[in-house]
Amino acid sequence: MSHIQVGSSVTRAPLFDGTDYVFWKIRMETYLISLDLDVWNIVCSKYSVPATIPTDPDEKKQYEMNARAKHAILCGLTKDVFVKIMHCKSAHEIWEKLENIYQGNEKVKQSKILTLKTQFEEMRMKDDEKVAEYFLWIDEVVNGMRGLGEEVDEFTVVKKEIRTLLPKYETKVSSLEEKKNFNKLTLDDLQGTLTAFEMRTNKVDNASSLLKETAFKTEKKEDVISESDLSDSLEALLVRKLKKKYRSKLPLKCFACGKVGHFAA
Repeated sequence: MSHIQVGSSVTRAPLFDGTDYVFWKIRMETYLISLDLDVWNIVCSKYSVPATIPTDPDEKKQYEMNARAKHAILCGLTKDVFVKIMHCKSAHEIWEKLENIYQGNEKVKQSKILTLKTQFEEMRMKDDEKVAEYFLWIDEVVNGMRGLGEEVDEFTVVKKEIRTLLPKYETKVSSLEEKKNFNKLTLDDLQGTLTAFEMRTNKVDNASSLLKETAFKTEKKEDVISESDLSDSLEALLVRKLKKKYRSKLPLKCFACGKVGHFAA
């Protein structure tokens, strides 16, 4: 979906650059209906454009609706796509040609659906993936199938997501499955529940990491103090031994500077 470009104004048609046709098609259909329902109807009908502008009110209206629909679609195409349909006279011709080029005929569509179904079945949540990221990934595949005409009910997607979550979500999933209205669980409810659980779990993990880090720093500080104390103890022991050995020769004379009253440790 990242390839679908959006104009800076809501009055602009969604831009199609030759990628992610299914998503663009859905958005363009919505955009055409928002202009006028008759605009979308003319795209769906096999309207034949007359050689001259009609004078009959009904025919003139159809002519105008076709012009509006054609203009909207053409404004939503990049140059590379535009050149492929520029010879088409009606909005219906443009729509069909784009569908044949980027979505394919029935055989191609079924092949694409099969590929997406396989991808859907093989999907598993990754170790470093968040709930929102995983759900978005699944939604993209499911919407791809739906865009090709395949029916995928919501609870099928719910069960898929529950089966393929990471082990750390097992306790939460078990509690959801035990509820009486589990078979009415929606995708939004599931994502909201799991996201809240994820946030609580991360908060506990962060607190645990902070405690471990604090404990490590405290232990390290104690080790430094212990080494200092040990050094002081060894120095004191050396002084006592020297005093005992050279009791009759006090005061002591420093070996380093030759002065009396101290010595080099």
